[in-house]
Amino acid sequence: MQRREFIVGGVAAMCMAKSAIAAADALLKPGLEVVATSPWLANGIAVSSNDDYFLNFPRLQGHIASPALARVTKSGPVPFPGNQWNKWQPGEDGLNSLVNVNACHIFADNLLWVVDQGAPQGEKAAKGAAKLVAFDIHSGEQQQLIRFDEQALPQGGAPNDLRIHQHFIYVTDSGLGGIIIHDLQNGRTLRRLSKSTLLRKPDDLDQKGFRGRVLQDKSGTRPAVHSDVIEVSADGMWLYFATPTGPLYRVSTAALRDASLDDATLERQIQKVADIPSTGGSAIDALGNIYLSNVENRSVDVLRPDGKKEVLIQDDRLLSPDALVIEKGWVYVPAPQMELTSSNNGGKDATKAPWMIYRFRLHE
Repeated sequence: MQRREFIVGGVAAMCMAKSAIAAADALLKPGLEVVATSPWLANGIAVSSNDDYFLNFPRLQGHIASPALARVTKSGPVPFPGNQWNKWQPGEDGLNSLVNVNACHIFADNLLWVVDQGAPQGEKAAKGAAKLVAFDIHSGEQQQLIRFDEQALPQGGAPNDLRIHQHFIYVTDSGLGGIIIHDLQNGRTLRRLSKSTLLRKPDDLDQKGFRGRVLQDKSGTRPAVHSDVIEVSADGMWLYFATPTGPLYRVSTAALRDASLDDATLERQIQKVADIPSTGGSAIDALGNIYLSNVENRSVDVLRPDGKKEVLIQDDRLLSPDALVIEKGWVYVPAPQMELTSSNNGGKDATKAPWMIYRFRLHE
């Protein structure tokens, strides 16, 4: 073989090897895929087993004109269920309409569950307006309606997110700090750990945005969001919770549901899991891996059961990544631009439509 042929062949082989390495690397490193776009600020997505998508829209300051809940269609988000539930207007009590939906989920019962705080950001909810509603994902018919009385949700409370395991619903209260448990079998509701310091934002931690920017409004007031993140382990034995600033804790669900334990006794059973960065939302898989939307890094991270942390994907398009959903090996993540809303950005709303919802593949 002549030297020139050897060199050309060698270069070709190296190029092929580099291409193979790049292809393998691409398989290992997930990339973002656009799932939906929205003209309204969307911070949550629910995904059915048949790949139906639903979005929820919190009514924050400057973001009032939305239907609160929508189904994603080929032509874009369409109000769902498309009747009086989507017709709330400022000044109305919101008892039988969706006012400020902060989360939506589809669980094993195949219903679309929504958490309605009952009033726009900064306003007081009418009695009974804060609620959980479950809709049939096909017909839109209301299947469940759970309202909170003042014992379950005292004045100043705000239902934030929920998880369902068997016949128990677990809800975080981000207004005061606390866990609400509702038994679907007997209709009883129990409030636990109300105003516990472990469920309230630590005084020495600030909620942050990209690269650690401290969030605050035009007067310098910083967010004081309490218990927010919530997950239940696959076996139903543990409930995990955190404020948006962390830390992440867990407590036995059996102890939570034991009404004979007072809150002081229950609080002593809480276990610290890990310190976490400012977090918008979470998910958990059957192996106990906890996925966290890292707002400071615009990434989705995973916390392993052995305590190891790993960045799964980092992309500047993940602007304030929020509630996470895992379905069929995909991780769904909205990018609601929360850090650019007026209450978090010095009084200036710098958000821009459209709002994006992404997903990436789990290669595990």
